Amino acid sequence: MAEFTKGIENLQEAMDACKKAQAALADVSAEEAVAAKAAIEASLTSMDESSGKFFMKTMMSVPPTKACKTEATAVATLVEKENWPGLPAAIAKLEKATKTLETKAKMDGTTIT
Repeated sequence: MAEFTKGIENLQEAMDACKKAQAALADVSAEEAVAAKAAIEASLTSMDESSGKFFMKTMMSVPPTKACKTEATAVATLVEKENWPGLPAAIAKLEKATKTLETKAKMDGTTIT
């Protein structure tokens, strides 16, 4: 059985929220929603790539994955409420959280002893 850590759980919840938002945006033509589709897809790809990294099994993964979960949930909530004007700011926060996770997951400069 696969080993699940809080970081992996947070990441899975973030990915689920992104998929929910992505599905809800499928037939929406509002300008903000159309722009959000590509950003959500990019975030999902980045999170998926990070999910298999060793970093995800460490406690260091909890803060950045929690940030991704929080921001992805905020995006999904805005999409659900069709709050298109608030979507660009939420997407920007999700992109920033995803970029932080991606950077930390590389573990550049980290030595495991």
